[in-house]
Amino acid sequence: MARLNYPEEFDRQTKLFQKMKAKHDADGAASPIIAFLAQQGIDLNADNTATNNAIAKDVLFDKKNRVAEDHTQDRNNLFNPVFDNMKKEFQFLKKFYAGNPAELGNWGATINGNAIVYPPEFEEKVKLFRDLKAKHDSFPGGSSPLEPFLIQNVIEILSEEADVNAAEVKHDDAKQAEKDAEDYREDRDNFFDPVMANVRSIAQFLKGLFVNNPKELGHWGYVVDDSPRDPKFRESTITAGIPKTITGVKLGSQVENTGTVPLLLHKGDEPGPEPFTLHPEMRFTIKRGFGTLTVENPDPAQEGKIGWLTVDG
Repeated sequence: MARLNYPEEFDRQTKLFQKMKAKHDADGAASPIIAFLAQQGIDLNADNTATNNAIAKDVLFDKKNRVAEDHTQDRNNLFNPVFDNMKKEFQFLKKFYAGNPAELGNWGATINGNAIVYPPEFEEKVKLFRDLKAKHDSFPGGSSPLEPFLIQNVIEILSEEADVNAAEVKHDDAKQAEKDAEDYREDRDNFFDPVMANVRSIAQFLKGLFVNNPKELGHWGYVVDDSPRDPKFRESTITAGIPKTITGVKLGSQVENTGTVPLLLHKGDEPGPEPFTLHPEMRFTIKRGFGTLTVENPDPAQEGKIGWLTVDG
């Protein structure tokens, strides 16, 4: 059976609508979807306006995404060198407190056994830097155990604090841009989702109209796929007392008991008087007439599992 492949990308979806509408407009009074549009209350001119509004929102969405990426890159450029130095500082302190790594907790570090666990999130990394600096500053005049490392490696912790503060501003700007982008994306989808629903509805009508020549839908912008579909393996849990009806099982394939309890197989869509018992790891070859079968689990204590190959239409 021929299938319609709908695009997932927004710009290709809008182009599909535009091509479909252009075909309808070109056909004029001879368009085969005129009656269908009237019956379904579909106004393609209103949909065109909604599509243009959605495209405008998508432009803003992309722009804000780029702004967010730029701010994030600026944040990383400011903060990553500080974080790299901070990890070296903690490794130095770990050697200073050799035999007592828990002391690093007073500098803000999280210790797991003998390992320092660094936080993954930016805000937590900033907090760790500030805890480290606060502890360093708590020692009177140059007596901090970290001071020799800072001097030897020419690390200006006050300068790094300024970079951290600037990185926080860039982080907040990025988060705001991401929020704005999400708002624009939501607006875009609110405009266009109903249009895309109509595009699909019209496609199904045309598919029925051109039942003997589905390739005709290509003139309307739709992509028709009539190639054979690869079978897919599916698995289902069978609970005691709740029969499971399976449809569309591939002829000549096998159903397999992938669980640990025997299952009962019935031909058709309801349990019958003479089921076939399918033991764990046993397979049953699907013959003609068994494309639909019902599976029962007679074990009240355990769930069963069954797997099969199917081809979606």
